[in-house]
Amino acid sequence: MSTQVQFINKDNLRIARENMGLDTHSASSHISSGKKDIVADWENGESLPKWSQVEKLAKLYNISELLFFAPEKIRKNKAIPDYRVGTNPESDTSVKKLVNMVVTRQKWLEKKLKEDGAAKNPIQGSGKNIQDPKRLADLISKTLNIHLADIKGISNRKETLNYLIQKVENQGVFVGKTVAYHRLDVADLRGLFISNEYCPFIVLNRRDALSAQIFSFVHELAHLFRKSDAISNSLEFRNAYSNADPEEVLCNRVAAEFLLPEQEFEKRFYDKTDIGRVSDTYKVSEIFIFYRLKELGRIRKELQDSLEQEILEEMERNLQAKAARDKEKEGGNYTNSMKDSNGSLFNRVVSKAYLENSIGYVEASNLLKCSVEKI
Repeated sequence: MSTQVQFINKDNLRIARENMGLDTHSASSHISSGKKDIVADWENGESLPKWSQVEKLAKLYNISELLFFAPEKIRKNKAIPDYRVGTNPESDTSVKKLVNMVVTRQKWLEKKLKEDGAAKNPIQGSGKNIQDPKRLADLISKTLNIHLADIKGISNRKETLNYLIQKVENQGVFVGKTVAYHRLDVADLRGLFISNEYCPFIVLNRRDALSAQIFSFVHELAHLFRKSDAISNSLEFRNAYSNADPEEVLCNRVAAEFLLPEQEFEKRFYDKTDIGRVSDTYKVSEIFIFYRLKELGRIRKELQDSLEQEILEEMERNLQAKAARDKEKEGGNYTNSMKDSNGSLFNRVVSKAYLENSIGYVEASNLLKCSVEKI
């Protein structure tokens, strides 16, 4: 029978729970099948958990059991600005769990990189004083050596996204993707950027269409260069929402200038066939192209409403088809999914630390969410 602990740090119990975005009732339901809010009792000092319950809490909160007994307070995660629009409040917990996972990885990475004598990331915040979208887009292109001609020459969207990610990871920026267990739909989150002096992190929603991931990635690059943490879910770069934050609008407009600069459009007016061709060439979604062309006055006014509706309906059908395909793949190779989710740079840093005996097998595998020896 599991014995009861004699002491526990109540502050660390609370902070670890809040970092995961859980209330006490939700946490209790993961620990016990009863209706009693046992976690609230522990945090209030009214009772103490058993060792088996501490083990469950540590797993739920994704921290070491030892931190529940440490005299020092654990760090509360910083608040990340949430710029999402039209989301379901039920998704907030899943988003906070994702943020907590990224911040946990950043804490480990920062310590490791400092030990290795790494310098602070030089590109993060290098455009923080630039308010003009075109200037910031040009800075990103020049700094990362990303050229529109290269994007146009790549055969498909998957290779385009990989090209962009590799350019960014070469500059010490970590890039990951959500997987099924994150339980985040496209409407809940499209992109996430969390700053760190040594290991800035970008996360994309793998459930999204590749063309939308490309847009979201450039959007998050704008946040990186401005060093503005953000949770995002919109492809919209106009002031279409009354509650749209100016920072989010700016970053979306940077993506528009980066991926579809005005000088690339030569025709006076564009129709649905033209938009499809442009989408294939520039690897971005038709709805994004439509909004860009409409803004530039390149869509006939009498066609705008019907064309927008047609593209939106087609986009929804494509997302549903992708969701069905992804669901079929959920039972596939778990390790490959986690490797893609972690990102190449994170996989390399953790694997290197393991091979150098800086960390053990268990810690490395916990960081990677899969066996380090399979990476």
